[in-house]
Amino acid sequence: MGGFAEGGAAMTPDMFIHIGVNEALFLLALGFFGGMLSGFIGSGGAFVLTPGMMSIGVQGPIAVASNMCHKFPKAMIGAWRRKKVGHLDVKLATLMAISAIFGVQVGIQVQKYILEQLGPTGTNLYVSIAFLIVLPSVSALLLRDVIKSKRYGIEDTKPEFAEKLEKKFRLPPMIRFDVAGRTQSLWLTIPTGFATGFLAATIAVGGFIGVPSMIYVIGATSAVASGTELGIAFVMGSTGTFTWTYLLGAVDFRLTTLILATSLIGVQIGAVGTTYVRQYYIKLAMAVVMLLVTVSRACAVPGYLSELGWVSLDEGLVNTLNSLVFPIMIIAMVSVTPIVLVPMMNVRKELNKMGLLEKAVAKAEHETAGLVKRLIIFGILTGVNYYLLFRDPNAWPYFVTSIPHAGPLMSIALTIGVIGLAIYWSIIHGSFAHNFLDLVNITALKDEVAKRIATEGFDGIKTWAATVKTSTVESETT
Repeated sequence: MGGFAEGGAAMTPDMFIHIGVNEALFLLALGFFGGMLSGFIGSGGAFVLTPGMMSIGVQGPIAVASNMCHKFPKAMIGAWRRKKVGHLDVKLATLMAISAIFGVQVGIQVQKYILEQLGPTGTNLYVSIAFLIVLPSVSALLLRDVIKSKRYGIEDTKPEFAEKLEKKFRLPPMIRFDVAGRTQSLWLTIPTGFATGFLAATIAVGGFIGVPSMIYVIGATSAVASGTELGIAFVMGSTGTFTWTYLLGAVDFRLTTLILATSLIGVQIGAVGTTYVRQYYIKLAMAVVMLLVTVSRACAVPGYLSELGWVSLDEGLVNTLNSLVFPIMIIAMVSVTPIVLVPMMNVRKELNKMGLLEKAVAKAEHETAGLVKRLIIFGILTGVNYYLLFRDPNAWPYFVTSIPHAGPLMSIALTIGVIGLAIYWSIIHGSFAHNFLDLVNITALKDEVAKRIATEGFDGIKTWAATVKTSTVESETT
């Protein structure tokens, strides 16, 4: 009772779950909803994805590592999309990413130590407890701002603490962040970046620390903070994937690719969705999902404590709580859909009624015939990729767990190969997703329309429409 479980530092093939039809369908759904949330709030969506994988039996370290591998190529696609709509501050992302890299490395060592001392159950417990501490704290801050913004009918709350820091904390060097619209000390970006990287490595979530930090400490808007976080997530995810693979062989690429397949569609829908809402909706989405995930992880903790022998609990109670973990995660996944899609559909419906939808949205980059051709090509490549990966269900677990035991040069080469493979899959899936969304005309609002909605809410559509009609009349008379 109360003793440490046995567990080695590296993964073994038997720690990887069997992926059947049900598991595959769940992971595809998880990827879509997690991706939509990720694109909308700028986080990697790991506070849904990591517990989601764990709810079907994936070990904590494997869930964390596989999510980091999925996150960095997805973040690359999402960051590119958000930069196009002016929501990514490259300078801020670069500075925070540098300190985040160090946080990632420290975090992985912490996870490695827990795995050695307590085994997989200990890491599952650590991940879950970390969620229970951090998620409710952050969601409380976000809900406070949502209520205040809605009460006063404003776009978003002012970052009062960040404004005070900008005036009083003037420790050089002072950096001007043009997109965020703030001038802050470099020394503010270092601890926030480190904390983001540390949490990303230990529990696969960094965005719900990185985004609020940029909002409340740096003073960026919700849209810029969420867009900039995607750039940071790319750096954290790629360096973290290297370390997780090289040291522990913990990346399950089967999980990564199934989630990536649909998340790259979801992330672009979410990114586009930010142009259709007032900024506090981004905070609302984060808070709602965080609270639901908190409940799901809380149900799992008693089982882990009992398995470690730290507490004695009724087996029926533990089984009942464990049975709630999965359905609550489903609710958390689905909850983001109305928050993202309902405002988008309402705005598009209103613009279409006015006959101004075509003028209000950004144009697709290619003609319909070209889009269909690309969809076919990338669809065939995707099918071939999945066939090769799943032809032998045991091939990947045996391959990846052999990497830490190979010679240093071979381990590095194989690890770089895993990263390259993730980028290749993201290009194929990302291209398919981008062309599909252009084909069905799910595109962002033009900047002038998005700004009207952000400042005036739904009524901003009428204000913008009036300016369009006025300019049309003037051009006709001249």
